[in-house]
This record gives sequence, C-alpha cells and structure tokens, in this order.
Amino acid sequence: MRYTVQSSKYVLKNFLYLFPFAIIPAFFLSLSTDEKALYKVLRAFFSGELSKIGFNDVFRSVSVLNFGSWQAIVFGFIGIALLVVCVALMMALMEKHLRIGKRTFNGIFSKLNDNLLSTCGYVGLLLLIYEIWSLISAALFLLAAQIKVLALAYVTFAIFFIGMHVALLAIIDHIYLWLPCMQITGFRAFEALHYSQQLMAAVRWKVLLGQMIPLFVCEVLICLCAWLSSGFWVFTILTTALYSILLMIYCVRMELVYFDRDHIERADIARYYH
Repeated sequence: MRYTVQSSKYVLKNFLYLFPFAIIPAFFLSLSTDEKALYKVLRAFFSGELSKIGFNDVFRSVSVLNFGSWQAIVFGFIGIALLVVCVALMMALMEKHLRIGKRTFNGIFSKLNDNLLSTCGYVGLLLLIYEIWSLISAALFLLAAQIKVLALAYVTFAIFFIGMHVALLAIIDHIYLWLPCMQITGFRAFEALHYSQQLMAAVRWKVLLGQMIPLFVCEVLICLCAWLSSGFWVFTILTTALYSILLMIYCVRMELVYFDRDHIERADIARYYH
C-alpha cells in the first residue's frame, strides 16, 4: 500500500498537471462503457434472479471495447488511441519532474517520439490481456449463475470475482515496470522486460495489493453510478472522473515504483534541495 499512498499524494500535489492527460482518454472510454448492460447484470444479481444474467451482458459490462454497438467500438478504439498518446506524454512529464524537479510541459512533446512506440506496445498488450480476462470472467460468472442453490451461487460468484482479479493483477505485475524501464533505460523490449521483472521481484505482492484496493473501490463506485445515475451523461461524467483518477494513480505508481526499485534519487522531493 506504501506505493499507492505515495502515488495518491503525488497525484494530489500535481493534479493540474496530470489531469489533462487523464481526462481525455477517460472520457472516450466512459462513452464505450455499457451502462445498460451493467445495470441489467446488477439488477439480476441483487434481485436473486441470476438465471437472467446472459454472457453478452456480463462481457459488455466489463469489456473496454464493449462490442455492444458500433458507437461503443468506435469510442473504445478512440479512447485506446488517445490513451497511448496521453500516457506517453504523462510519463515524459513525470520522468522530467522526478529527475530534475521541474514540473513544466516544456520539452515533453519532443519526448513523444521516444515514448510513443513503447507506450503503444504496452497499452496494446494490456488491452489484449484485459479483453481475454473479460471473456473468461464472463464465462465463469455465467457458470456461477447456473447454480440452482442461490447461496452457493453467490459464494461461487465471489470466489470467481476475487480470483479473477488476483489473476489479472498478478499477470499485469509481471510487466508492470516494463514501460518505464524501456523509456528510461533505452533497453530493447525483451532486455527491459527481464530487467523490470528483476526490479519487481521483491515487491510484486505489495504492488498487487496496492493495485487491488483502488481497483475494487473504483469498480464499486462505477456500479453505484450505473445503479443510481439518472441518465447517460450523469453516468458518463462520473465514470470519466473515476477512470481519470484510476489512470493517474496507475501511471504515477508505475513511475514511483521504478524510481524506488532502481534506486534513482527523486529531485521532486523537497529535501533533495537542502
């Protein structure tokens, strides 16, 4: 949790600098989120009518690309494309701030060419992992919904839900520091992957726990938004805010963990100047 707490503090202190890079992709990813499918799944779950939960509804409620409509697919791909560009710029901004203590936008766009390819590969891999995870999760949740004994069905659902989240984050943790490692060291992809795994070895489970708590909180809040929101734009605005916060914490934590594990002195810390 230490890294997540540090990341949250960093986000609060540098919110105005990070937020513009987070809200743009978050908005389009929110537009691709299927509020109706999520509400349908939640209604069936809390009413005890698990048999009414369909595979498409579960998949569309968790998938980034959704595939529920052509608009959702278009918004999903636009969100992913913008995510690549904005994360590349955000990482450049943070690296500059952590290395030399300057928190300015000057020079980060010139760094875009260096960061763009590595960020594109990293985001593309994360998207592939997540969409496969969404398919498997939807199949397991559908399997749990077929259990006739309601109490047993809920227990099975809880086991699948927690287990799949642990599995997802455990897989992501193996490539978590890959992006900053490629961008900062200049190593080739597989060399950077090997080095990033060495850096993560001692803190892998700590990082996993630190990722799980914000993720669960965000998911609960998104479900509340789908259950309580009075319209499409209310849901979109609320989920855009949640996605923005989650994205900022993820990227900041990634950079802070790398600097800590690689023993690079942070110039953004006040005591550095004294």
